[in-house]
Amino acid sequence: MYQKKPNFAMKMKTTKIFKIGILTFVALIGSNNCTMAQETDVQKPRPTFGLEYTGEVQTDFKKLKSVNLLELGAQLPLTSKLSVELGSISVLTTDEAILTNCLQNFSSIDAPNIPFALTTAGLAWQINERHHLFAGIHRIDDNYFCSDMLGLFTHSSCGAFPTITANYDIAAYPVSALGIHYGYTKDAFSLETSLYNGVGYKDFSKRDNVFRICPESDGVFLMAQGEYDKNATRAYVGGSVLYSDLHATAPKRMRPVVWAYAEHDLTERFSVLAGYSHAFGNNITCHDFYLVCGRYAYKKAEFGVFSSYTRIDEKDEWATELTCNIQFNKVFSLQPALHFANTDGKNKCVGLVRVGVKI
Repeated sequence: MYQKKPNFAMKMKTTKIFKIGILTFVALIGSNNCTMAQETDVQKPRPTFGLEYTGEVQTDFKKLKSVNLLELGAQLPLTSKLSVELGSISVLTTDEAILTNCLQNFSSIDAPNIPFALTTAGLAWQINERHHLFAGIHRIDDNYFCSDMLGLFTHSSCGAFPTITANYDIAAYPVSALGIHYGYTKDAFSLETSLYNGVGYKDFSKRDNVFRICPESDGVFLMAQGEYDKNATRAYVGGSVLYSDLHATAPKRMRPVVWAYAEHDLTERFSVLAGYSHAFGNNITCHDFYLVCGRYAYKKAEFGVFSSYTRIDEKDEWATELTCNIQFNKVFSLQPALHFANTDGKNKCVGLVRVGVKI
């Protein structure tokens, strides 16, 4: 059978367009920098630095495991609107294997040992009060799936939906990728959109290089989400498209994913959330994801229940989390959680205690 040869010209064009986009942004930043340098009457913003430690002790009631995550961040202003943003993670665990063989990991910080990895490194430009741009190393879960209720739970699917992370090797914790991110805000409406290299990385050498841009072999990942926040209701609708051949294992094509979820405050203390996501196409392991959550706030504590259903690798999984996050002060928090999962008819239970320190 005749096999059509790849169009080399189109490959080069895709790569050039991706690189030209970043170079154009840098050029615009340079132009803005020259203008802002003349504003000597405005006091220059000060650099800010942050440190956040998250530690977990996990158990399946047969053995123990600990995971330690250290996050460092810095914002270095160049002008009143332009700054350099930096961020990194380090992970230390007593066991790199997942404690149970659930389809969805019950811990959002579980990862192999990572001495050091860049998660953010780039230029941020606050164009005006409504528009902002960022170009450089970043992760999708720093800008998407960041609602208050999702942030309460320790389950990994609350960090990024498995219709994306279970199907594709994109830039989600603990890996990052080069790209451009744009944000727009007006009154109750906001929009986020990003263009990333199609595969995320965490190292600095050879093929596993976080600075790698290779649309031809890695593909291109486009993501967008709109948010509407009014009258105690926050609604999110988004979608993503990966243009890739999945490491030469499938024909190169568009691979879309859509999602929608909404939070509503029933009272000052009690809130609920419901959401759904669907991935289109073949050669993927997860097509659908459903979730519901409830949260009750009392003084310095937040109580939450999360439940989800998904089907991965032709297996059904129901996952539920009961949790309580106690914020003692601005620095220290304590969060016990109990996870239940029914995976392909088999029941599992995992408990964990999470400690947070933020400076």
